[in-house]
Amino acid sequence: MFSLSGTRPTAGSPKLLAIIGAIFATGFILYQISFLHDLILPRNISELLDALSSCHRQKPTLNHYKGPTSTKKSAIPNIIHQIWKTSNDSEYSDQPSHGSWKAVYLPLNYTVKLWTDDDILELIRVKYPWLLSTYVDYPHSIQRADMARLVVVHAEGGVYADLDVYPRSVEELQCFQRLGMQAIFAPTAGTVGVSNHFFMAEKESPFLRWALDEAKRRAGLNSNQILLPYLRVFWSTGPLMVTAAALQYAAARGENHRLAVIDDRFIRKLVGHAAGRSWHGADGQVLNFVADYYGRIALGAGAIVLLVLVLFAARQICNLEWLRI
Repeated sequence: MFSLSGTRPTAGSPKLLAIIGAIFATGFILYQISFLHDLILPRNISELLDALSSCHRQKPTLNHYKGPTSTKKSAIPNIIHQIWKTSNDSEYSDQPSHGSWKAVYLPLNYTVKLWTDDDILELIRVKYPWLLSTYVDYPHSIQRADMARLVVVHAEGGVYADLDVYPRSVEELQCFQRLGMQAIFAPTAGTVGVSNHFFMAEKESPFLRWALDEAKRRAGLNSNQILLPYLRVFWSTGPLMVTAAALQYAAARGENHRLAVIDDRFIRKLVGHAAGRSWHGADGQVLNFVADYYGRIALGAGAIVLLVLVLFAARQICNLEWLRI
């Protein structure tokens, strides 16, 4: 009979612990990546939302709005909303776009507003008290900024633009305002999802209220289980949350949901985006890559886990065969 010494993993042996550790680590990584499913599926959100690739020169075909184009009364209001900690936007890390929006749109009788943290807190206290505890308890300031942009546009209607988003085509933006859609969003990751760095909506948009409800719901779920700050923010208040809310809303409201996403190629004609992302860390860069190649990564990780399990089972079978000799 062959000696089993050094051939069969036993409880507490380094080899067995390494195998178990690798399996648990792979499972944990896949669990973290699973929070990206709102951005991964469907592969193209334009299948459910109207994708806008033109407006001023050629009117887009709208499949999810069954009414006439908006009148001045029901159009998205002529208000540009931006957000910063204080009224001094020169403290922003890059060249802030607030001055550019004022220079272009104030002469066109638009209101261009810069909301401060104090302004937003007061607005939530007065008009959205059911959101106050959620807003105050967020661990990251970017989560409060994400919720704030939805709140101010829901409260007043209009156009929201991050401070690294710059105006380009006035004609196209005004055309979008009059299409009759209740909310129009910039795209993210091509047209896989919607982004919240630039969007517009009518006052008291039912969808924005839906998105605020979804943000509050996610704050009470298992977001604490997401260890990477970037992913936690995106899932709880950022593009992943808004994308999931849009898909839920579109499915619940049917064909006349009046939501649209701007085509990835056309958005560059409408606005410029410097994409500073000063709050992103190394985890953000990694997860941007994961979002683009999720299918291949999941398949590869699954294959590795399966291979480890097969090799471990084969080793056990060999050990049993040796016992019979």
